[in-house]
Amino acid sequence: MIDVSCAIITEKGKILAVQRGPGTDHPFQWEFPGGKIRKDETAEESILREIQEELSVEIEITGQLEPVEHDYGIKQIRLIPFVCQIKNGSLQLTEHIASRWILPNQTKILEWSEADRKLIQKNSNFFS
Repeated sequence: MIDVSCAIITEKGKILAVQRGPGTDHPFQWEFPGGKIRKDETAEESILREIQEELSVEIEITGQLEPVEHDYGIKQIRLIPFVCQIKNGSLQLTEHIASRWILPNQTKILEWSEADRKLIQKNSNFFS
């Protein structure tokens, strides 16, 4: 099981979704930004580092949602979601090809990776 942290970044009532590129495990699918938790860090430390690396912004964690587990066949992940806000900087995509701010109840308009789709369903009260 691979532990992965992700950020549900909120701003002005909207949430940030990012799109993976063609050469990734889940090409062109949308996800919440984040990544693998290193063995020497907490989930909270991981998400702060990952967002700095992927989006070039500093965030603060304002909450946490229910984690989900998903088996992709080639790997099993536990997705640990944090609700966050941008503290410093402006978005610059370093690993994704697109980003979009959507209302929480608009998640159905995007083609999400399976784990992120499961996360949205499990935390449906947040995404409504």
